[in-house]
Amino acid sequence: MNETFQFPLPLLASGKNQQETMEAAISYAYISTGMHRLKVLSPSQVEEELSRVKLPKRNHEISDEEIRIIALGCVFCNVSHPENTSQAKWRFRSYQAAADFLQSWKAAGRTAPWTRIPAKMAFEARDGTAKTYQRFTALCAVNAAIGSKPFAIVTRNRVRAGMLGYSSGKLLFDDDGNLTPEGRALLESREDQQRRVISTSQARTLLDNFVKTRLLNRFNPGNRGSLTYYSKNRPDDPKNMTAEKIGAALLVRAQCTGQNPKLKQLGELIRQAKQGQPLLSGDAVEKSPLNTDPPHNRETATPSPPDHHSIATPSPHNAAPNASLNASKNASLNADDKAPVKVFEKEEKQEHHPDGGEPTLLEVQGHMENVFPGAGEYAAMWLNAMQKRHWIDADGKPVKNWKPLAEIFCQ
Repeated sequence: MNETFQFPLPLLASGKNQQETMEAAISYAYISTGMHRLKVLSPSQVEEELSRVKLPKRNHEISDEEIRIIALGCVFCNVSHPENTSQAKWRFRSYQAAADFLQSWKAAGRTAPWTRIPAKMAFEARDGTAKTYQRFTALCAVNAAIGSKPFAIVTRNRVRAGMLGYSSGKLLFDDDGNLTPEGRALLESREDQQRRVISTSQARTLLDNFVKTRLLNRFNPGNRGSLTYYSKNRPDDPKNMTAEKIGAALLVRAQCTGQNPKLKQLGELIRQAKQGQPLLSGDAVEKSPLNTDPPHNRETATPSPPDHHSIATPSPHNAAPNASLNASKNASLNADDKAPVKVFEKEEKQEHHPDGGEPTLLEVQGHMENVFPGAGEYAAMWLNAMQKRHWIDADGKPVKNWKPLAEIFCQ
């Protein structure tokens, strides 16, 4: 038993107004949970869970199984169940309408990531003000981006689009955070009235609030142009990914993806930072002097080390240790808000292309999708990074076969 709701993010686009949208999300959350419970529990376990629940009597409009599904979901999510048959029938119809909406959403070629949210916040968003609802949808967007991963990069564009049910900021915005003609047309085609997108500065304010109120943990390397990592804050969980743990995890990941002579120094600087000023933990405010500067809004949805930090790196796979090193050095040596120290200097790279010539974006997308379904949307980011590196790998050698590198990036 828990006190959270889990539902597909696109349901934020399903209702004609705030209350209808929330009722669809709430219905889908606990009825889909009840269906799962009925499937995985034995008959005796089902009876035990429902032994303390007074079930409404079935009739020709709603079956006994549907009533039991609703009750199982309510018990597991720790919410009150319908008191009579009419309420149960209405709730099940709300679920079915949400399921039909999701089917049409997926039929249009869109993805439907799930999000998990405290049940209390869902009811507050249903009954509260527009501002309460806005905060709820923003947290839904962030949690959908993180998913089941311990931490992930979350951009403001991703949050802005996610608040309207979309899984990627690229569906609506360009790299500068401006609404594209395609994005505008997509919003105009919506049947609901939720067509207004928030600004990048509003998204930043919401993210800052989530960190300050301990709903999220955040790690930022601290240098201009760097991306920001977020994790769900679970203070009672020993595996809770604090800002310091995210930085340490990036170091471990970097050690696994390639050798770097600076890794030992990086680890020492992270230890120094832990003894002094924390690495952009809960009380910190994200430093972003330009709200619409492209590096702050570039869309990505993978926790892999970013490949376009402002610090030059030997390869896109080594961006994480460089970013962590810069963050640690800023935290321990730059407490007086001096400009971040660049640890690695830019090196001149000779022009080079893989065997057979440089791949096109379509070729990269196709290969990524074949190896890791869903990874094709990150092809442009990877291709751009390799072009900037002039197709030189982590060991400083020219890349002959680009496909293995693309697969490593997907992983």
